[in-house]
Amino acid sequence: MDERVGRGADAQALHGLSLLHHGLLRVKAEPTDLDARLDCQMGAWLSMGPLASGVPMGASHGIGYVLGAMFDVPHGHTSCIMLPAVLRWNALVNMDRQKLVAAALGLPGQAAGDVLDGFIAKLEMPRRLRDVEIGPESFDRIAAQAMGTPWVPRNPRRIDGPAQVREILELAA
Repeated sequence: MDERVGRGADAQALHGLSLLHHGLLRVKAEPTDLDARLDCQMGAWLSMGPLASGVPMGASHGIGYVLGAMFDVPHGHTSCIMLPAVLRWNALVNMDRQKLVAAALGLPGQAAGDVLDGFIAKLEMPRRLRDVEIGPESFDRIAAQAMGTPWVPRNPRRIDGPAQVREILELAA
């Protein structure tokens, strides 16, 4: 991907994330706030745009796909549960990019996985696999299935096998 396209995609996604962050908190506090709902709609639209320009999804999406298929966990819940753990696991290879995420969520300088986890807690969404009644006895099966998705192999930090997926699952336990 052309570097300029990548920077544009980053700017679009980060602005969308910021709109979602503020909008979702306002909708949680006042469900009839139409301006907040519009911010959520715009934020979701902006956040999805980079996918059309070729930005790949990674382990959070791949593992979430398996959680939905195997355990009937709704997609929104799988993202809340898996994304903070995947951010923590990926921090070794993309800390600079994660700093941008933390800033878009209003807490520059903090770890993106922790910031996102705190945001999800404020929304009172499930944050751990145990919250959706998935325990370690299922991790090997989930990890093996996740390796077969098109997204896990495209994760920013290379995932060579199910053992690494299991590491992420343990972070999300």
